[in-house]
Amino acid sequence: MAKRSRMMVLSRRSEQGDEPEPLGTIEEIKDMLAVFNTAPDDSTNNSLGLERLHGPGFVLDLPTSIDKPMQMMASVNDAETAWPVLSRICRNLTWSMTDGETGQTFI
Repeated sequence: MAKRSRMMVLSRRSEQGDEPEPLGTIEEIKDMLAVFNTAPDDSTNNSLGLERLHGPGFVLDLPTSIDKPMQMMASVNDAETAWPVLSRICRNLTWSMTDGETGQTFI
C-alpha cells in the first residue's frame, strides 16, 4: 500500500487579528522559491488552474485563478527530505505552515 502524503498549507505569517497578506504574485513566488530548489517542471498542462512546483520531497500547488494567492498547498511525499527545506522557506520568507489534518501551525 502506498504511503499517503501529508498535506500542509503555506501562508504569510500575520499577527493575531491582522488581515492576512498575499504571498506575492505567481512570478514573485516562483522566483522566491527557486533559491530553495523548488520550481515548475516546465509542463504546459495548467488545466486545473494550478501552478505545480516541485521541491525536495514535496510538491507545491499554487492557484493561478487569482493574481496574488494568499496560500498554497504542499504535498509532502518524503518528510525527512522535505521538512528542513519547508522549514527554511517559512523562516526565511516569514511564512507559516499549517498541517491540513491537525490544524497545527509551524513557523
